[in-house]
Amino acid sequence: MSDFSNENESISKMQRFVTHPLIKDNSIESRLYQNSIFNSSKGKNSLIILPTSLGKTVISALICADILYNYKHSRILIMAPTRPLVLQHLISFSSFLKVLDDQKILVTGKVFPSIRKTIWDNKTIKLIFATPEVIRNDLNEFRLNLKDFGLVIFDEAHRAIKDYAYTLISKKYMEQSSNPLILAMTASPGSDKNRIQQICNNLYIEHIEYRNEEDSDVKPYVNPIELKWEFVELPEKYKQIILLFKSMLHEKLRWLTFRGLIKKNNIDYVFKRDLLELGEILQRNLKFSLNEEKGPLYLALLNQSAALSLMYCIELIESQGPFSLKTFIKRMESSEGKAHSLILKDPRMKDIFKLLENVTEHPKLIYLINLFKKGKLIITSANNNLNVLLNDSNMNSQILVFSHYRDTATHIVDELNKTGIKSFRFVGQANRNNDIGMNQNEQSVILDSFRKKEFNVLVATSIAEEGLDIPEVNLVIFYEPVSSEIRHIQRKGRTGRKSTGNVIILASKDTVDMRILYANKRRIEKMKTIFNSMKTILKPIPRIVPPPYDPLTELELADLDNNLKNIEQKKLNKKESKLEDHDKIAFEKIKDMNIIIDKVPKFQSEFITKNENTLIDRAYRQIYDILIEERDNKNSFDLSYLCEKFSFDTHIILKALKKLEKQHIINLKNNRLITLNRLPNKSTGTKYNIYVEKILSGKAYVLVNEKWYALLNYYDYEGPRNLLKKGSEFKAIAELYSNGSNFCIRIKEIIF
Repeated sequence: MSDFSNENESISKMQRFVTHPLIKDNSIESRLYQNSIFNSSKGKNSLIILPTSLGKTVISALICADILYNYKHSRILIMAPTRPLVLQHLISFSSFLKVLDDQKILVTGKVFPSIRKTIWDNKTIKLIFATPEVIRNDLNEFRLNLKDFGLVIFDEAHRAIKDYAYTLISKKYMEQSSNPLILAMTASPGSDKNRIQQICNNLYIEHIEYRNEEDSDVKPYVNPIELKWEFVELPEKYKQIILLFKSMLHEKLRWLTFRGLIKKNNIDYVFKRDLLELGEILQRNLKFSLNEEKGPLYLALLNQSAALSLMYCIELIESQGPFSLKTFIKRMESSEGKAHSLILKDPRMKDIFKLLENVTEHPKLIYLINLFKKGKLIITSANNNLNVLLNDSNMNSQILVFSHYRDTATHIVDELNKTGIKSFRFVGQANRNNDIGMNQNEQSVILDSFRKKEFNVLVATSIAEEGLDIPEVNLVIFYEPVSSEIRHIQRKGRTGRKSTGNVIILASKDTVDMRILYANKRRIEKMKTIFNSMKTILKPIPRIVPPPYDPLTELELADLDNNLKNIEQKKLNKKESKLEDHDKIAFEKIKDMNIIIDKVPKFQSEFITKNENTLIDRAYRQIYDILIEERDNKNSFDLSYLCEKFSFDTHIILKALKKLEKQHIINLKNNRLITLNRLPNKSTGTKYNIYVEKILSGKAYVLVNEKWYALLNYYDYEGPRNLLKKGSEFKAIAELYSNGSNFCIRIKEIIF
């Protein structure tokens, strides 16, 4: 691919901002290293490795603009591992690129397969933001063909190993497209050469671009990050607990090594990885052994599992503290595992329980509390300059604490809040060991509050490492070192974005922390050497002669600009017409109630409603209307009656009937016979136009007749629940009233 068509449209190094027909004015700062990576990557399958906050998204947006401008019929697929990250990309790309709303869309597993098929077939949609599992499923089911896509972007490309969805998608893309172009992005692919080679092979990489904060073309754009290792000494009682656990562990390890199951002479050099590998071997052998041969294997597996649990106990007391260890022991007590029972019956556990009754908090937690209580921390940097991290005694600074374990994160938050330091826990969506995760709405509320500086300390697990739009922080603290250099770089990249950043890594002396810390440091130093050596062995991908340029014409560009201006003006006019003085006060009042704003773009819902969901809703309303009209004449119908009456496909009518059945309006027998239940009586009152502005817990915020904002409480609504979603519009018989503090509405009947 060549440069943009003329000098005025090129990305100029001399300008402060990038200029291009499809890049919004003053939206992308022109940076030397980004321009260089763009120019070297736009025609090859490229792996771009940049630490967090150095602008991988910007480079991908520049390449998108190049494709969309020079090949106007091409489409682009942008993928990321999670829904929040996909949405974040859509918002970011929308802020950079001149693309109409109906030319871009978000596709996740929440979009029905039939609707996704419509999206793939609609070639006017140029930018598709999706999760990889959805793409893989649709490729396997032949709903999607990637032949029309001029570019496929794989974010968090370090995941492209083994059978992760990225692997199959890239393979299909290379098979289906005559001129494929892949852009893979990651903060770090790791330091293992075989792993990096596997990622490159799986994504058909021809070219690698790697930068870090020390590179000469990056330094002018990077704020320095001061890194400090803080080593803590474990109290004597901790060491006694560790010795007791180690004596139990060594017995299990000696049993395994004596039988040749672990081939190491010194049991001090048996690590978790060795036990995990042994467990896989024993499980595999059990599958292929006769019943009379399984006894010794079960005994070996019992000792392997017990050793693994003991190793975990040692790690918890060394690195996390007594709270996390006690929590794990409680889980062992409530489990039915034989290995856990074996550990708990050991007489040394009584001594451990006695010691745990009187131990103090872990020195790491004491360090954190003292640090935050002081409100001021001074670190001496390498050049002996003093760097103030925490501004004042009021704790105005924003701090992100990373903890590997949820139990530890919970305990840190509890203890900080006890001392008056406002903090919140931030974890993923999955429920683990009776620990309830946080859904996306809850995550959004926490991050929004943190962004507004409503609290000072966010204590997060690995969910905050990758992708999510975590607000800028003054200080990042690792509660423990991480073994993965990928995660180390991602954690570190959460600070130093707008000003000097600071990182503290806590480690317990003479423990597993120290081993991980030094191993991680070696891996990071090793990475650049590997990348440089990889460049020499990557081979170009054979391609068919590229298609001829088919750039956007001046007229098409002018139309695009006019459309974008008109859309912005309409949004502005609509906003001004809605928010009169009285309404502004009401709106601000509701905004202060921790409302979760639905960030899914409106064009997404508008597009979907043109397809199956709209047909189902329309059928639902029309059938509902027929039932009300004819309820006095008959109380049962045959499916054929509705099929004759309406032009909808049978499967649409059936789905509409299922919705009515869920609301107990009808009974549906054998998908054929429809029997009426009680239908609502015709209501008296005033007819209003209702627009659902926002959804809250147990209530909604609605716009009435495009004039007044009102609260709709759950007990004031007698209509179908599916109508209560953001952006929904309908007519209703209703009453307006005041509850003393809010203007409210009571909806008696929906008018279809």
